[in-house]
Amino acid sequence: MIQRVLAGVGVVLLAGSAFAQETALEYEVKAAYLYNFVKFVAWPPAAARGPLTICVAAPSPFATALDDIVRGESIEGRPITTRVVEDPQASCQVLFIPRAVPSAEYLRALRTLPVLTVGETPEFVRDGGIVNFVRDAGMIHFEIDQDNARRAGLQISSRLLRLARTPHPSATP
Repeated sequence: MIQRVLAGVGVVLLAGSAFAQETALEYEVKAAYLYNFVKFVAWPPAAARGPLTICVAAPSPFATALDDIVRGESIEGRPITTRVVEDPQASCQVLFIPRAVPSAEYLRALRTLPVLTVGETPEFVRDGGIVNFVRDAGMIHFEIDQDNARRAGLQISSRLLRLARTPHPSATP
């Protein structure tokens, strides 16, 4: 009897461990995407000075993955930094809003500011977000809403747009 219980606990622990590894890998992929998005976005001249800061709304699901990817990197002479934030901040050039964080307040506050908002919920683009991660058949894809990007004063490279999915019509306002 005890052996069956221990075996059952072992299966649950292995499943939990596999889920944790899958989640960690998912956020490593998303961290790489965030870093690469920065290469294909043009900010208005007033926002194109100083370091490029990728912010994550707290709590961050990235552990050290995002920091590890951007450490020592720069784009066009601008160093890339990361920061975890607890409220909407225009001092970020990119803001990732994890699914565990309600995005409405962030999106309302940053709607017309030059901040590339990135999320991972089905309603993110409809609510005003610019880039949304979509999981399909175990793969991470992304969709981009160009109208929301223009409203924020951001210009997204056609090279990045070609890789993106078009948001589903019911997902946009």
